[in-house]
Parts: sequence; structure tokens; C-alpha cells
Amino acid sequence: MEEIDLTKIKYYPDRFYICLDGFDIENLTDFLTDLQIGQHQSIFIHEYYHYLTNIATLPGIRQFCLNFCDRFRASTILTATEGINAYPINTNTFQSCKNMVDYWNDAVATFSEDDIDYKVVEDTNNATNKKFGIASIEKTHRSMEVIVGGVQHTGERHFITIHTTGLINIHSFNLTFGAIDEFLSSAIDEYLFENDLSDINPSMLSQRPFYPYCFFNEILSFYGMKRPSAFEKILIAYFALNSSNPPVVLIEILEKLRDGGYEPFQENPETYLLSNFSETLQYNDVLNNIKYFADLTSQQGRIHISQALKYYYDKFYVAQKVKENDFFFFVRPFFVSDENTIKYKQKFLLELSRIINLFTPPLILKDKQFFFIDKLTTFGEATVLILATYEIFESLRTNRIASRPAYQKAKYTFPDRDPDCDNFEKFTPPPINGIAFRLALNELNLYGLYLQELENLKQTNS
Repeated sequence: MEEIDLTKIKYYPDRFYICLDGFDIENLTDFLTDLQIGQHQSIFIHEYYHYLTNIATLPGIRQFCLNFCDRFRASTILTATEGINAYPINTNTFQSCKNMVDYWNDAVATFSEDDIDYKVVEDTNNATNKKFGIASIEKTHRSMEVIVGGVQHTGERHFITIHTTGLINIHSFNLTFGAIDEFLSSAIDEYLFENDLSDINPSMLSQRPFYPYCFFNEILSFYGMKRPSAFEKILIAYFALNSSNPPVVLIEILEKLRDGGYEPFQENPETYLLSNFSETLQYNDVLNNIKYFADLTSQQGRIHISQALKYYYDKFYVAQKVKENDFFFFVRPFFVSDENTIKYKQKFLLELSRIINLFTPPLILKDKQFFFIDKLTTFGEATVLILATYEIFESLRTNRIASRPAYQKAKYTFPDRDPDCDNFEKFTPPPINGIAFRLALNELNLYGLYLQELENLKQTNS
């Protein structure tokens, strides 16, 4: 049986980069002025909207706060408590570290639950017709407990559970933020094709894995929407993603559309969605946590990570302010209309350029190397430092000394292009210049410990 290539699903939540192998990135954004949206530009737009989901939605920002800021804080506390012996995290049994280790594991589990469920992808690929049916959809919940600062907090997490037919091993799974994010970008692909905005090959769309791409058509059909337009899909997915619980809100929207709301929605989708499903989102709490942590790291002398945090905090903040004035700002290009094809395309691209001008395109990975579209800011350096820190987090789960995970090495090199950037036996005393992985270690208070470990090894060997 042919194995599915999971790397073709290029969803990198809160990593702020997109993979564009084989693309002419030097001329990538020229389409905004020359009006030529080819297949490469279409895929760029698809991936760019993943980036916007990461920086402009509450769940995206909340993921970054939980998965990056909270784990950074936990790592420094673990290091301060037990030094290098605090690692690897999966074998840390120190009572002094228990709360932090538990919190770390809870953060990773929560983040994983928001991502695309790759077990569903694999089981669907192994099914006879490589798809599945929907038996039922239900709202479920699970009690949660977490200890923060020695204080236990309890609550519930609400899910949407999809019960399936036709799969071998999986009979139900939870709808996720990551899957809905793919729903939005895939709907955008359909929109570009339907409106002759791109020469994208339609066979490329039909060849994508059923889950998480084509699967949403089954959900829409389940709720009576047999032939929704790509525009309608975009608005539904976008609105759900910009709520506090995208899976739950998505299903609530579809339930209301099924029960007589479809015509009012079609007549005025903005008014319908905002009047029926609006909620007061707690952006300020999450933003304040990121800002506080950025200020704290600056006070501690971790100036590089503080700069990176402040760069993205500014992006998060501006995105929320933009939406306060126009909730649908990030999908305004899809509202344009004009009977003249040229004028229609011009209007669409002008609206898209407004967004891109405000929110610099993400770091681009091509042929295993990173490229910066915007070379006049510290954006690229901030992003690779965050990427390096994530790699350290992933390594420390199973390693005493952090190193670049093998699958990440196979995926890309850092801009310094030093294959030994993670070889602690070649570490030298500070200053550390231009090596993202070592700089990230230093910001985490690990670099000095590794130098001491290296010295201990030398003394032992001598």
C-alpha cells in the first residue's frame, strides 16, 4: 500500500514560516502589481493565510502564549531548580520540578489537541476509498486541572467529536483548530479557481488528502449545505477561527444555518454572523501576558528573545486593533466585485496588498534554507530565534543536552548554515554571533551549563 507523504501537509502552527520549495521567491510578490496570479502565487496566498491565522486570531495568539512563552518560562525555572539534571523532561522525577514538568506536559498536550490529527490522515489513507463518512457530530467536554504558581485551577474544555464510518481503526475524533485553518485556506484556493483569479490546476485541489481538506464538504453536507460557494466557506471558516473556540462555533453556525438561517446569511453574511454569534474575546489577557513576559525577559538580560517577543506582540496587537474597526478586514479581498475582469482582479489584489503591507509575509523555507522577504527589519532574526527555541524544547523532552532534532535537520538549516551549530563539544565562550541555536540556548540559561559540562568531560577524559 502506498504510504501518504505527511510532509505535503505544510501546516506549521505558530512557527511563522511557510514552505515554498521550487518557487521563484525573488519575484513572489510581484503578482500584486502585474496582476498575474499563477499556481505559485496561489499556494503562497494559501500559506500566507495560515500565517495570518497564527497572528490575527485569538486561538493562534493563545497557542503562542501557551506553547512558547509558558514553556520558555517553565524551562528556565527547571534549569534554575535542578540545573542540567532537570533534563530530559520525560524522565524528570525531582519533586522540586513536578509542578513545572506537569505544566509543560499539559501545555504540549493542549497544543497537540489543537493541531491536525495525523492519525486520522493516516487511517483515511489506508481506507479502501481513502475517505470516510460522518455518522454523527456531538459536543463533548472534559474536565481540566492545572497548577500555576502552586495554585490549582479547574475548568472544562469543550470539543466537537466527529463519529465516523468507513475507517479501520478510528471511529471518532475531535474537530480541531488546525483542521479548520486548512478549511479556510482550501476554501481560498477554490475561490481563486472559481473566479478565474489563478491558473491553479484543479486536479491539484482534488488530489489533496480527504482529511483535513475535502472533509469539510462532508460536514457542510451533513448540515444541509449541499453546494455552498467558496465565498461562503471562507466567511464561515474565518468567523469560526476568530472565536474563542473555533470547532464549537463552526458547528453552532452550521446548526443555525440548517435551521432556517441560510437565506438571511446569504443576503448579508457580515450582519448575520456578527449579530448571531458575536462574543467578547479575551484578547487583552493573552496580549498582556505576552507583553509582560517580553518585559520580564528584557529585565533579565535576555534581550534577543525579548526583542523577538515584542516583534510578534506588535503584530498580534495591531491585528486585534484592525479587527476592532473591521472584523472581516483579513478577508476583505474576497468581498470585492466588478463585472470587468481586469478591474475585479485589480480590486482583489489591492485589498490583498493592504494586508500584506501591514503584515510582512512570513519567513520562507525553500530548498532547506530560510529567506527573508523583508530584509530591512529584524523580523527574520526574531523568527529563526523562536524556531531554534522550539527545537530546543522538543529536544529537551528526551535529551539531557539539547540538539537539533533529526527531522528538523532534514527539513532546514538555519541562516548561519553551520551544521555543527548544535554540537556542544564545539561550543566556545561568548560572545555568540550569528548562530541562532546557540543564541537560543544562551537565552534559556543553558549555554553556560553546557560549557561547564564540556569542561567536566575534558577533565574526566584527561
